[in-house]
Amino acid sequence: MWRSDRAGALRTLLFAALLCGLPLVSGCYTYRLVEEAPVGSVARLRVPIQSAIVDPNAPPETVAIEGLIISFGDTISFEASNRQVIGAFREVVQYDTLQVARDGLASIEVREFSRTRSVVLGVAVTAGTVGLALAALGVEGGEAGEIPGEGGSESFTAGIAIGVGAIGRLFGR
Repeated sequence: MWRSDRAGALRTLLFAALLCGLPLVSGCYTYRLVEEAPVGSVARLRVPIQSAIVDPNAPPETVAIEGLIISFGDTISFEASNRQVIGAFREVVQYDTLQVARDGLASIEVREFSRTRSVVLGVAVTAGTVGLALAALGVEGGEAGEIPGEGGSESFTAGIAIGVGAIGRLFGR
């Protein structure tokens, strides 16, 4: 009887982990450097900053502005949003339509969906949730020569540490 309750709880936790991991599969994007951005795409424009103090040996500083491309030609029009948090429960979102001369841009990068990163992130989060669910239920991996029932918590902890390190290296760039 106890085993069936435990299996039902494990099944419920695995289903919850799957439901939590699915939205993450569509969450990773990368930016690709392009010459022309299609209208309607989300792009990041790098614009040089004009300064009163100019060092001829230093490259110009740039600021990145992300927005939705409205028109693309000699002048690029895009819609950018600016979020400001006011207090604990208020947030103001301001939408601006900006125009930048194409000659005044340092680079244009288009945001694209990254299937590989999204799948890796979804699998890592789901695996971590499953591992924590198994730990919460008391299911631990044993090592050779151990007495049954004692489990090897060191091997479980090492597995979690290796997974966290791999995720940090993949997404920590």
